[in-house]
Amino acid sequence: MHWPGPGKVKTLLVLRHSLPQKGVGADPPLSPEGLVLARQRFQTASFAQVDAVYASPALRALQTAQQLGRPVYPDIRLAERRTGDTTGQDASFWAHQYAAPDFKNPDGESLNETRVRMTACIREILANLPDGQTALIVTHATALCSWLMGFCEVTVLDAERKLRRVTFQGEAVLEGAIEPVGGVEVRVEGNEPVGIVSL
Repeated sequence: MHWPGPGKVKTLLVLRHSLPQKGVGADPPLSPEGLVLARQRFQTASFAQVDAVYASPALRALQTAQQLGRPVYPDIRLAERRTGDTTGQDASFWAHQYAAPDFKNPDGESLNETRVRMTACIREILANLPDGQTALIVTHATALCSWLMGFCEVTVLDAERKLRRVTFQGEAVLEGAIEPVGGVEVRVEGNEPVGIVSL
C-alpha cells in the first residue's frame, strides 16, 4: 500500500477489543490474558503517536482502550451491533446479514443501521481531530465490519468460523477472523479514506 504524504491526512486505528472473561454476564470485563494482550499490543510502534482515544462503552472495549494509558472517551455509537432475538438461527444468519445488510432480527439492528451510527461517530471524531493526528478507536468485530462496508467490499469466506475478506480499491486488507486487538489503520483526507492496511 502506498500511503499518501503528509498534509491534511488524519489516521484512524480502529480495533476490536481484547479477550473478555467468559461466563461473566452481559458486559464482561477483560480476562487477565486480555489485559496482557492489550498492553503488549499498545507497546508496538503503530500506537506510539496516538493523540485521542475513543471506545465503545462496553467494559471489554473500555478496558482495552485504557491499556494505552491515555484518557478514553466512550461513545455508545461505537457499541456492537444488537443481534436481537436469534432463536433458532445458525451460522447462515451470520452470512445472511452481509448478503442482506438491511435484515434485522426482532429487537435487533441491521448492519446498515450499525454502519450509519458508526459512520456518524467516526465523522465527528475526524472533525475534532487536527490534520496530521491519530485517533485510536476500540469497538467490536461486527461494528467494525459494518463501518468498513461504507467504503470496502466485505465477503463472507466461512460463516461457521466467521471468516471474512475485506477489500479496499481491489486490494484485500483483511482476510479471516478479526482477532482480539486486531483491526485496521485507515488514512483519511476530509471524510474519504485514501489508504487502509490491517493492524
